[in-house]
Amino acid sequence: MRYRLLGILFSCALAAALLSGAVKGNSTLMVGVYSNAPKVFVDASGRASGIFVDLLGEIAKREKWSVRYVECAWESCMQMLRDGQLDLVPDMARSPEREREFSFHQRPALFNWSLVYRRKDESITSLLDLQGKRIGVLAGSIQEDILTRLLPQYGVNAELVPAATNDIAFEWAASGEVHAVTASKYYGDMHAEKYKLAQTPITFEPTQLYFASRKGYQQKTLATIDRYLSDWQHDPDSVYFDILNRWHTRTLRSQVPVLYWWALAAAGGMLGSAILATLVLRKRIREKTSALTESEGKLSAILDGTDSIVYIKDRDLRLQYVNRAACELAGKSADQMIGHTTQELFGPTFAEQSAETDIRVIEQGEHVVSEELDISDGERTVTLLSTKAPLRRADGSIYALCGIATDITARKETERAQRIAAIVFQSQEGMFVTDAERRVLNANEAFARMTGYQAFELAGNELPDVFVHDDGGAALQATWSAVEREGKWQGEVRVARRGGDELHAWLTVNAVEDARGAITHYVGTLADITEQKMAQGEIARLANYDPLTNLPNRRLLMERLQHWLAGQRRGKGTAALLFLDLDNFKDLNDTSGHAAGDQLLRQVADRILSCVREGDTVARLGGDEFVILLEGIEGSEEDAATHVAAIGWKIHAAVNRPYSIAGAAHHATCSIGVALCVDSCAKIDELMKRGDLAMYEAKRAGRNTLRFFRADMESAVRQRIALESQMREAVRLKQFVLYYQPQVDRAGITTGAEALLRWQHPERGLIGPINFIHVAEASGLIVPLGRWVMQTACAQLASWARSPGTAQLTMAVNVSAHQFRHPDFVQETLEILQQTGVRPEQIKLELTESLLIENVEETIAKMRELKSHGVCFALDDFGTGYSSLSYLKRLPLDQLKIDRTFVNDVLGNANDASIARSIVALAKALGLDIIAEGVETERQREFLAEIDCDAYQGYLFGRPISAERFAMTNAHGAARAGIAADIHTGQS
Repeated sequence: MRYRLLGILFSCALAAALLSGAVKGNSTLMVGVYSNAPKVFVDASGRASGIFVDLLGEIAKREKWSVRYVECAWESCMQMLRDGQLDLVPDMARSPEREREFSFHQRPALFNWSLVYRRKDESITSLLDLQGKRIGVLAGSIQEDILTRLLPQYGVNAELVPAATNDIAFEWAASGEVHAVTASKYYGDMHAEKYKLAQTPITFEPTQLYFASRKGYQQKTLATIDRYLSDWQHDPDSVYFDILNRWHTRTLRSQVPVLYWWALAAAGGMLGSAILATLVLRKRIREKTSALTESEGKLSAILDGTDSIVYIKDRDLRLQYVNRAACELAGKSADQMIGHTTQELFGPTFAEQSAETDIRVIEQGEHVVSEELDISDGERTVTLLSTKAPLRRADGSIYALCGIATDITARKETERAQRIAAIVFQSQEGMFVTDAERRVLNANEAFARMTGYQAFELAGNELPDVFVHDDGGAALQATWSAVEREGKWQGEVRVARRGGDELHAWLTVNAVEDARGAITHYVGTLADITEQKMAQGEIARLANYDPLTNLPNRRLLMERLQHWLAGQRRGKGTAALLFLDLDNFKDLNDTSGHAAGDQLLRQVADRILSCVREGDTVARLGGDEFVILLEGIEGSEEDAATHVAAIGWKIHAAVNRPYSIAGAAHHATCSIGVALCVDSCAKIDELMKRGDLAMYEAKRAGRNTLRFFRADMESAVRQRIALESQMREAVRLKQFVLYYQPQVDRAGITTGAEALLRWQHPERGLIGPINFIHVAEASGLIVPLGRWVMQTACAQLASWARSPGTAQLTMAVNVSAHQFRHPDFVQETLEILQQTGVRPEQIKLELTESLLIENVEETIAKMRELKSHGVCFALDDFGTGYSSLSYLKRLPLDQLKIDRTFVNDVLGNANDASIARSIVALAKALGLDIIAEGVETERQREFLAEIDCDAYQGYLFGRPISAERFAMTNAHGAARAGIAADIHTGQS
């Protein structure tokens, strides 16, 4: 008792120290901004701008965030983020390296890809054209990282020149310091024309762009960004798409490879020469009519014989000449086309693109080379490579334009397929390509990593013989034979990597045949399935074994029981089940943590195993509950019982020996229940139930003992089941009633009453809750019963509110832990208050300290929600339970209730008197009211008054009575009253 007193006094002092523990903070998000328009940049006025800035601004406006933008170069932004000088950096692509030092949200803010842009005097159409060239890249960018890895794989030796910003890199390209520059499509499309650069067909690495924070920081901010992006990206009309539409610019212009330029320029020159010749011949038409006719015929034959589209348009952009290829594209004759515009002959998409370049040729005299897209020929969508040149008179004035267009659809599709293939080839799966003689032509990094060989070691050589079947046989030769027969083989293999270790993989090999059916190449993929195989093994282990102790789990125990029962029917002797449960195991978890509890469970498992035979089964069912199956016990039932008892006590003694837990000594005890299975046993469930009942009998006997199953244990269970059935019927028939016991203030004026639950049993009469409340708790009936108590108590309070003598009464309803934790408790309580018309501030809900043991945060949240509507709270039986003062100061309480166990001996026991004083002092320190229950004598009341207790309840002031008698007794002079509905105890 002395230690109990000291503990409470220490807790009171601790609570006073914790009362000032609130911390308040408000900060500004520091966000880095670098030059990468239109995604993020600093505009001419010095303000942060771009798509990411607008997105963050919309979120900040809704969340009321304060945001400050800091201008920095890309690499500086990255370093400042690492150093904690920035909270966020926008427009960052994810990569495995970056994920190790930065945190990202889950949903991408923007999708993008990278392209290479060239000077217009450079011929760059593929990665191979970058050989020996200088390429400008943004320092530290994802483009620099990808090209560093990608170019060597294609044997391309190019110099990457890092720049602090994209603007600098593009200026280098414009001035000739570098041959080409790489950037995201967003930036390139916006700035390429400004620097007179052209887009190349080289496209790589589709990327997803995010906001990033320092690793482990700003998690809530990133989660909030993720939530807004998820909502907006699912709504086409959201602000997200409004922002994209405002910033989105499209660049349809693309530069033409040099080879096509010179070819088409030559053709244009031929055409220009022919037209010039025609003009000269016109002056001599009278002398050379026949020669001119012959020349025109030849020119027409030449132009009609080419597959390229040739046409002439006047200044009004009406066709003056078309060749055969142009007629075939339009599906019309030359007569039907001459004199018409492109818009009249083709669709609006092509007409818009064509008109833009036509005007540049006619009005500005430019030679224009461009791709004209989306021209539908009825069956497919084609792409034309078009060259347009002005036709001039002798005085230099432009009177028409000549155009030559070539269908490059097939080439574009091939380039696109090659880009896709290049990206696919660099996937996470291993890939290789061999020739018909099975010599490696190419292998990606993933394949080299899986086999332990470098890519250059594999090139030109046969595949290394590292593949092994599970049976140990070589897999490669069998694979080639199967591919030659079937054209394909796939299966699981082990890869004996160079270096000694192995991995499990799924190998697929396909043969590539030419038009004659001869094999020209083999293409293979290798997928690492090691983790999958390990997971399958782990799943199989977890399905049958407890992961903490490696003992069989319930499933494997049931299988072995079933196996024994099948053998028992053939006369294999007696078996026994021993149910073992550690006593007060939860105390160790609560005081020392779950790691200490796990350590104890593993040691207990080892000790039990040391007490049984190798063929016996020791299983862990969960928590601190173990089951031991002893099989093949010879002799009579009495002999078997003696043998099992000896083993049970041996286990009991082993478990009770001291433990070393986390470097400290720990003592544990256990309760063991034993169920014998003799010839009459037939069902597993029955045997398990008997062992469980015997174990709980050992618990009821005071723990730390062993009990055998007896038939009367089942009788007790049947009685409990019968009582539960009667209670359900009592709820349906409305046999429960509420009685009310007065509560008074220090002046002796009745201030309330505690309403006590009673069961008006038709045969046994009035029954107190001590006889049935435990069954209600165990069966779940406490939830509907508690709801009825709340409804009835509120209805009674509403009835008393109509009488002047009782109109000011308040009602405090004592709520069970099960009821309070029900998901609908808050909503149901508010609905009852609204339906009955009771003022919320007249309701006081009494909670027990058991609610503080689990789900503390949820408990506090529910209390605060009800408190916001005016409902009051009291903590019942204070000092007898958990008493966590660290949580007590956070609870929105109005009153503490001194338990009757302290009040009973407050005059004769100095410890109880000190505890009562401490509780009152704690309540006053926390600003709470205090009430004492169980006050039965005037001397007890006087003592409580001396220590400044506010209110009292007990037989001294009245016994529980019906609502009608309570109203009559307190109809005059009641200043206020509180009525608590106690459905937990039999106290009266």
